[in-house]
Amino acid sequence: LFSRPLIAWSLVQGLLAFVLVTGIFLLGLRWEMPEDEIRALTFFSLVLTIVGLIFVNRTFSESLLIALLRPNRSLVVVVAVVAAALGGTLLWPLASGLFQFGPLHLDDLAVTLASGIAVLVCLELLKHFWRERLKA
Repeated sequence: LFSRPLIAWSLVQGLLAFVLVTGIFLLGLRWEMPEDEIRALTFFSLVLTIVGLIFVNRTFSESLLIALLRPNRSLVVVVAVVAAALGGTLLWPLASGLFQFGPLHLDDLAVTLASGIAVLVCLELLKHFWRERLKA
């Protein structure tokens, strides 16, 4: 059903995402952030890392820029829903309370955005090494 190279590529992606999100969690602990802020920071980082994985896996045959410029209504809807959901959990007190999220500051949001960008850039660079294996 799945080739070994595809399984290996999936494990690389999952491991990188796990390491990034765990690193951000540990960074929050090191910064001695309150528990509710660490929870929000880690959750937002996880979600943006997953969005980065979606962009990485859009295509293997074209560059990221071409893939981003190609119209895809479903992708736009998914990204808009994710952005609205994250915005809602950040700005709406009822949602923040439901998830027990503390406030995120601009520097915290920059860290979460960086996690999504980091997974995207790292895997785009690694994709060149895996492209031939995955074609087989």
